[in-house]
Amino acid sequence: MPKQYSDAALNMYGGSMKKKNISRWITILLSLVGTLLLTGVCSYAANGTMTGKVTISGSKTAIPGATIKAVASTGTYTATSTSTGTYTMSLPPATYTVTCSATGYNSATASAVIKSGTRTTLNFALTRATVTTGTLTGTVTNAGGTAIAGASIATTTGGYTATTDSLGKYTISSITAGSYTVKCTASGYTVQSKSAAITANATTTLNFSMVSASAAVSNLTASPTSFAEHAATTVNLAATISGTIASYQWSQVSGPKVPLTATSATAASASVSTLDVAAESDLVFRLTVTGTDGVPASRDVTVAVQPVDIYPFLGPNVQIGGSTTAIAKFTYGGATWSAFNVGNVLKLTPVGTTKGSVYSVVLPGFIFDIDVVTYNSIVYAIVSCGPSGIAAVDITNPTLPTLIRTLPVNYYQSGITFTDTGGTIWPDQVIQSTTAPITATETDGTSLWIADYGFGIHKTALTNLINGTVEADGTLLIDTELYTLQYAGENPWGGPIGIKLVNDKLYASLGALGMNIYNAASLAWIGRYNLYTDSARIEDYFGAMSITQSVGIDTTTNDLYLDDFTGMPDYRQVQYEILVVMKGTGSGLTPYADFARNGFWYYKAQDVAIAVQGTRTIAYIAYSLGGVVAVDVTNPASPSYLGYFPAVPVNGPYETGSTPASILPYEGAGMLKESGVTGVRVSGNQVFLTDHFAGLVILDNAATPDLSWHGPTPPYSNNTNNVANDNVPDYEDIISYDMSPWDPLDNESLPWAFYQAPCLLATAELNGHGYTLLLNEPLSLTAAGNIDVLEASSAGGFVFVDVKSLTTTAMSDRFSILVFFPTTDEIGAAVDGSATQPISIGNGNGISASDNYLYLSNGPKGVLAFNLLDAAGYPTDSVHLVANTLQDEYPEIYNGETIYPASHTARNVIDLSRGTTWAQCIGNGMRGVPIDQVEAGIGQVGAPLLMKLQRNDIFEHNSDFTVKSLPFQDKAYDVEFRGNYAYVADGPNGITIYDVSKDPSTANSGFYVANIGANKGDPLLGTASGIELWQNPADSKLYAVVAAGPYGIGVADVTDMTNMKLIKVFEPIKIEDGDIGVADGQAIDVKVIGDKAYLSYDSFGVVCYSLADLIAAVPVGVDPTEIFLKNLDGTVVYDYRPAALGRFALDETVGYETVAGGAVRMKHTLQNNKLNLYVAYGEAGLLKIDYTNPAAPVLVSRTDTAAEATDVALSNGRLYVSDGSGGMVFFK
Repeated sequence: MPKQYSDAALNMYGGSMKKKNISRWITILLSLVGTLLLTGVCSYAANGTMTGKVTISGSKTAIPGATIKAVASTGTYTATSTSTGTYTMSLPPATYTVTCSATGYNSATASAVIKSGTRTTLNFALTRATVTTGTLTGTVTNAGGTAIAGASIATTTGGYTATTDSLGKYTISSITAGSYTVKCTASGYTVQSKSAAITANATTTLNFSMVSASAAVSNLTASPTSFAEHAATTVNLAATISGTIASYQWSQVSGPKVPLTATSATAASASVSTLDVAAESDLVFRLTVTGTDGVPASRDVTVAVQPVDIYPFLGPNVQIGGSTTAIAKFTYGGATWSAFNVGNVLKLTPVGTTKGSVYSVVLPGFIFDIDVVTYNSIVYAIVSCGPSGIAAVDITNPTLPTLIRTLPVNYYQSGITFTDTGGTIWPDQVIQSTTAPITATETDGTSLWIADYGFGIHKTALTNLINGTVEADGTLLIDTELYTLQYAGENPWGGPIGIKLVNDKLYASLGALGMNIYNAASLAWIGRYNLYTDSARIEDYFGAMSITQSVGIDTTTNDLYLDDFTGMPDYRQVQYEILVVMKGTGSGLTPYADFARNGFWYYKAQDVAIAVQGTRTIAYIAYSLGGVVAVDVTNPASPSYLGYFPAVPVNGPYETGSTPASILPYEGAGMLKESGVTGVRVSGNQVFLTDHFAGLVILDNAATPDLSWHGPTPPYSNNTNNVANDNVPDYEDIISYDMSPWDPLDNESLPWAFYQAPCLLATAELNGHGYTLLLNEPLSLTAAGNIDVLEASSAGGFVFVDVKSLTTTAMSDRFSILVFFPTTDEIGAAVDGSATQPISIGNGNGISASDNYLYLSNGPKGVLAFNLLDAAGYPTDSVHLVANTLQDEYPEIYNGETIYPASHTARNVIDLSRGTTWAQCIGNGMRGVPIDQVEAGIGQVGAPLLMKLQRNDIFEHNSDFTVKSLPFQDKAYDVEFRGNYAYVADGPNGITIYDVSKDPSTANSGFYVANIGANKGDPLLGTASGIELWQNPADSKLYAVVAAGPYGIGVADVTDMTNMKLIKVFEPIKIEDGDIGVADGQAIDVKVIGDKAYLSYDSFGVVCYSLADLIAAVPVGVDPTEIFLKNLDGTVVYDYRPAALGRFALDETVGYETVAGGAVRMKHTLQNNKLNLYVAYGEAGLLKIDYTNPAAPVLVSRTDTAAEATDVALSNGRLYVSDGSGGMVFFK
């Protein structure tokens, strides 16, 4: 029976896009029903066969007697492996979740698509089961040895408890192995705490001898017990003491430190007049008294403090760090000056061979582009600030830059149709915003062209910006605009990344839609070049694939599932791939999924340079991982391909077979989204470009790419595994260049192509990954001592490059960096420990905090530590670096010691009990960063500490050796601990469990324990990016709740690591105009608070569920990964998804409907029975949401950040936000 939804549910699950009407929805569905009938399985289809073999992992030894259970909507089927380990099952066509279990081994779960009359092979390699629990026992007595009955024993973590019997004895069995603090409480006695180390399959004895104190604190009170910051000046503390005391001590044990004055053993006062907090905080005060018997006794009292505002204590819009992504040049006083950015700060400096003074102005948003124009004798920097709009800065005197104004831009577009991740088509949708994400501008001094990534291209008069002429909603007055996006799935293609104005034509880099050419005056479309749809190209990522031969077709109309204007897959193709191919009810290719998952990054046009070469006009397109592509645009209505030069490959996650078949790309897919050719310029017969890994690259023969752009002796064979069309390696189809490493022994070696014609220079990283560049013409490429190129190295800062020669033997002798501007003024520890390492911050991915220190996950540069307190222990506004990991992506050897980095870290999770913060490194597993010395205060501002990682700090299942049962690339995003065991949210690998007490540098040490969710080609838990553990108090079972990326929410019973079970995996319910579908976007983070789970969705907000609902079993025979099914006609076949208790979405909040952003990560406070979530909400900044009533969450405040808020940390009542390419921003 289809689920019935109440009116309240219809409101709760409403989508973020607004439907205009539903007539086209019905029309579209009816046109497809004649082609496809999707009911989960065709009742008349013949069975298929599934067969395989069960072996011991890492060997060929068969496991007989293993049970194989296959579950789908068709039913539950079982088989038993034979004496040779083989099994065979006859199954109706469907997608099955298959579990293999055997006594003495860890169970394994995989997915299999069974097709009619087809044989499917599914093998299992099981790891031997390991005992992971032990027993704690002991006796509680008084000082005289008499047993104490009814004493309470409890671990401070893990939730293990017991009560002593009449003999004073207690036993706690099945404690997960690890170190615990155990607390003993008995009436009339002082509380005792002891440490216990629990060993697997062993019994640990821990006895307590309790003492009663001759003096005690009978009562301790505070006045006031709760106050808003600045509403009180003093907290008065009063105590009642019993017995005779010999001494006493007042102290503050937690919360932001405040001055505390003791007046007697029974009275003290705390000054709170200057206390500033941005989040709820508890001040905990303690009175300890010692009686004449020398036994201390204490009591605590808590005072609750609430914030009244959230104030950026570095100053309005002031942040630490940020990427350098934009450059411009201008002349002042006869000298050349440069404008560049660090995050949202516009910086101005003279160009010279020595570093000059830098002058700055802080802007309200991250800077994507800078143009310089003279208007009415005033020199302006026209700055693209993303959602903040366009800034006009007076730089007539660059030593005194002045922000004139910043104006946002609006957009509105209706009639949009797309397919969601559940396969539902949503027609006639509307997108609108008053904070359009502005990525670039161009001007001729009269008109202003604006690239709006969320809509297309706008045109207005420059004077409208300069004079502040606005529309009724306060946005910049626009004269003409053009919508350039195409929706197929939920995320559109075609947002302009860059625009170039050349000879009355506007050349727009539209990402997946290629380079498009427009009439600059009218914005009329003239022509395009799209590498992806150019079927004549056979050396690109998809080789000889022709999109017209790959998509589905409407058999009634013979219309290909392609957009009529762009030639790209459309919403019909998306639905076909989801409901037919991926659900296993039919067969076909999946070009949309292939493109959306990885291919997009190889066909992303993001910059272009135009040059007249003889009789031809040539466009040189920066095509990301597709390299630089030269196109003849002499006839702009019919651009034609001339040649290309490759980008440095990234060797993404597919290399080890871990590619999921998800319809959506998953967060952090290798380094795909950052890699490839990102900037391009032309001077004469040379092309200059920036490549993420190759840095600054110079190519010769720009005039004849059709004749000259190839290696010396083509064709080359780069298909190193000799398997065609598997994208292993990702450059397998390149035949014009030699892509083998120039130095096979160097991890960072560039391919041979970068050391051969037409390549004249490849610098590799110039203190950071290459992003964009400007030429300082006239160039002098044959002599030293000149600044030839200005390069923005993204998170690495800004450099002036002298190209000294293009012919010397050693590449390193062909150039030098004469001037370097890192993105911060902080100084870190170099590999030798000296305070000489420049620190650049531009990948603020994750952030965490202890009471004393802040730890930033800085992408490729690892983890950085900052002080949060001053020398007296009070929260400080002067936050500076005190420690860092190795600032390299690969290990370095110093004095015979190999030091490892924590590179590509997306998050770090503090574990003070082990003196570690666990860096979650995308592609590099989980890495333990030692912070015990940091927390001990050894690292100081100006004398930073190098946090050294050793090989035994690195937990990976695919590194210098491979765990046979999990041979896929590590994708660590989050971790939860239970004793010695780390439950890692391992991206497409699901949940991977490590024993951190074992040595991970030894393959057979037992450090790898178990996994659930890994499944080549079809991950069962999507992209596991967040994880929380919850123990059900009713039966003590342990559950993992997972933010499963595009798959939504995953729940697994992990009580027994040898036999973990999926409970359910589903996307939240989305109902729009009565149509039932699934939530947009991806689940990224999860928090368990009490008996509820809260999940952040990048485009669906924050959703709350009852844990009882999440752990409830689905009906027998229902595949836990397929608990919602509907037909093409919109009929729900079944829906076993739990209803959410509530949902918050910013774009459904009155007054914020057009504000861009999506929930990423979050922290919470629970005070005075009020629950507040502090959510890093992407472009929308930092949100505070009152979630006390889950059915009616309320937005309390929204605070802007410069770029995209990605994570938030709380410490001492202050908030610390990582802001992506904007660095960090702090609030009190």
